[in-house]
Amino acid sequence: MKIITEGNTKLKVPKDRTLSKKDKIFYNPIMEINRDISVSVIQSFLNNYKRDEFIICDPLGGSGARGLRYAKELKNPSGTVKIVIGDINPNAVKLAKENLKVNELDNVEIIHKDANVLLSENFRTFNVVDLDPFGSPNPYIDSAVRSCITKNGILCMTATDTAVLCGAYKKACIRNYDAIPLKGDKELAIRLLIGYAIRVASKYDIGLRPIFSHITDHYARTFLITERGAKKADEAVKKLGYIKVVNEEKIVKTRDEGFEKGFGGLFYLDEINDLNIVNGALEVADDRNYSERSRKIIKTISEECQINQIGCYDIHEICSFIKELVPPINDLMDGLKQNGFKVSRTHHNPNGIKTNGKIVDIVEWICEYNKNNIKNK
Repeated sequence: MKIITEGNTKLKVPKDRTLSKKDKIFYNPIMEINRDISVSVIQSFLNNYKRDEFIICDPLGGSGARGLRYAKELKNPSGTVKIVIGDINPNAVKLAKENLKVNELDNVEIIHKDANVLLSENFRTFNVVDLDPFGSPNPYIDSAVRSCITKNGILCMTATDTAVLCGAYKKACIRNYDAIPLKGDKELAIRLLIGYAIRVASKYDIGLRPIFSHITDHYARTFLITERGAKKADEAVKKLGYIKVVNEEKIVKTRDEGFEKGFGGLFYLDEINDLNIVNGALEVADDRNYSERSRKIIKTISEECQINQIGCYDIHEICSFIKELVPPINDLMDGLKQNGFKVSRTHHNPNGIKTNGKIVDIVEWICEYNKNNIKNK
């Protein structure tokens, strides 16, 4: 074992790791970015919603890294923070308890129990349920929804089966998420995950509304607020629909319009981030000097929020299709802004942009740019 520091939290972690299910105790240092962002988002929420007691459940706790960071780094302006960490692996529970002693915390309970059992035994108890599994969160979503408070609770989900969500394994996606995936734009993976969670929650007369979503490295991550009542559930379900991608342009159909061959879905079609929560998270990450990459991701998402667009335009894909040279992306963005359009980079695709312009506006600018450059040579 060795001791490391994440954020303001000390952690004992195994020296030798394969980052696979073969590990006796699972700890992934790459996910520090995920945990930085998670603490920032939950703190942003806490700063806006008064709670005397704020209870978070991390039912797949592993070494305890996520839960202990919540316990040590979250500050409730209106009261206390309590964390429940669970894991079915006795080795993980033992290490989590050692990490608890290292950090000298008294607001954490660590339980050796199956995640679904732990969640099912705590009906409508937790303010936050954070699902961070190895693979898909699908087996735990139903239990998580039932264990979360039904108004202004938060369901957090990480999905590392991005190959499934992004369309590489279509049959697995249909089987696991009851949805048809689309290849290409990674944002659609998050929208598919959100769409599935909304359908699960709706049968309990609970609506879910995303407040922060990102797809980074090998995983998709989203934070969903619970909204109580059949009306709220109906409103959430109405925001689901189908998408077809034609030459980088997204064609959208509502659920009421029905499924048509060539489309994928069901996807969530509304905004997947709440600008106030995002900007609050950025302030937290900056103030606490969290990792540079986590701050960059949040900042880019804040810029994305200014543009109401499903997915993004991949400039390399567009140029490949129209057989034009790829211009510097900053030049393209400046050109679109000069033409009166809003434009931003995307956090998940270095070749992608979001804009309120149409694909024809992008194509015209690229063609004109290359034409002028050839003349000047």
